[in-house]
Amino acid sequence: MNLPPSAPSAAPRLLRVFLACLFAVSAAALPRLAAQPAATGEISGRVQNEATGQYLNNARVTVRGTDLSVFTDDSGSFRLARVPAGAVILEVLYSGLDPVQVPLTLAAGERAERDINLSNRDRYGAQATSAAGVVKLDAFVASSSRLTEGEALATNEQRFAKNIKNVVATDAFGDVTEGNVAEFMKFLPGVTIEYSDDSPNAVAVRGFDPNLTSVTADGAQLANASGSAANRNFLFTQVSINNVSRIEVTKVPTPANPADGISGTVNMISKSSFERSRMAFNYRMFLNASSDGMMIKEQPFPFDTLEPRVHPGFDFDLTLPFSKTFGIVFTGLRSQQWNEQNISTMTWNATAAGTGATPAKPFLQSHAIADAPKWYTRDSASLKADWRVTRNSVLSVGGQASYYRDKNGNVTRTATAGTALTPTVAGGTSLSYDGDKTIGATGRGGVTFSGNFLHIDARTLAANTRYRFDDGTWRF
Repeated sequence: MNLPPSAPSAAPRLLRVFLACLFAVSAAALPRLAAQPAATGEISGRVQNEATGQYLNNARVTVRGTDLSVFTDDSGSFRLARVPAGAVILEVLYSGLDPVQVPLTLAAGERAERDINLSNRDRYGAQATSAAGVVKLDAFVASSSRLTEGEALATNEQRFAKNIKNVVATDAFGDVTEGNVAEFMKFLPGVTIEYSDDSPNAVAVRGFDPNLTSVTADGAQLANASGSAANRNFLFTQVSINNVSRIEVTKVPTPANPADGISGTVNMISKSSFERSRMAFNYRMFLNASSDGMMIKEQPFPFDTLEPRVHPGFDFDLTLPFSKTFGIVFTGLRSQQWNEQNISTMTWNATAAGTGATPAKPFLQSHAIADAPKWYTRDSASLKADWRVTRNSVLSVGGQASYYRDKNGNVTRTATAGTALTPTVAGGTSLSYDGDKTIGATGRGGVTFSGNFLHIDARTLAANTRYRFDDGTWRF
């Protein structure tokens, strides 16, 4: 087929005309496309335990048939953005409670709110009406307890954790001696407690030294103040358990963890007023006493004073949500604990010249008896306010004060037989001994009395402000 000479130049002209028409049609259609609303919407709400009124942290909310999934925050709030418009089903899962499916219809561009109540039929019965505060139980079914709620919280937190960690609610183990956080943590696997007398001071994770454990409160690192050495040990005498909701022990550091937490991180989560839908007031009164000091009458103390050895104490926490957007948490603690210390120390000598002492047959050179009773006193108070500034943001402002006092009196009597065989006076008795007793050489031994007194005052004054923003797409 023979083409005229003008044919080769006609094809490019036709292509240019076609592309120009295509661009013109596309430009005319763009305004109409931009004007059409996106076929998506937004769903938000809060998830709570219907029987207890507690809002649930880290409950998983999923839109069935999509990859949209979020977890609730500390206040039980969730927000799903870019949800396809139309009929959708929300699937809500929290460990220890029955999963639920919530159907709803979402219009394009709509912002729907849906609060979700979870329960457990086996634990709480067939019906649980939180508004009336009534729990209907099935026959012969035990009611809920703070222990089971703490177990469910710990299980759910660990289930959805990004790395290996242990989580425990402070309600899970009941009474905690002296309100000491470290005393509470000794029940966790992989955690070792370092004691001073019978007071737990520091925490070691995975067998590392305590100065390699990072301690934080709500994710913010706490200052350490070691009372005995220049190290990075955090002493748990500085904090009290009454204003802590739960404790997280992370055993595998991630890039987000502080570099000094090589062994792991201990994070204490403070209580929030948004954790509950109604007021909760928990209080406790108690007496602290030692088996060596259970006397009502005042007893001698090494400070040349008479002091009672049985003291009352108390702790409380008040969670008061005034509305869905504002609430406070107020906590307090007072504890005074007696620790009886009766110390007996014997020194044996197996090398004194001329005495015939050997490692197989040593003699008792000295014996010391110390009476060193100690008082541990702890006073703590905290106040925290939570305000939902907008539907997507929460402002929390709080402060706490903790005072710890350690009062120790030490009176010691030391008797020594000396190490010389011969007496210092003529006709005196020479040193002799057997398996039951030692008779010192005349003039060589002696008895001394000594005493020392120790006061330790630890004050922790802390204030913090936290702002959180979450619109389903961005989180700060």
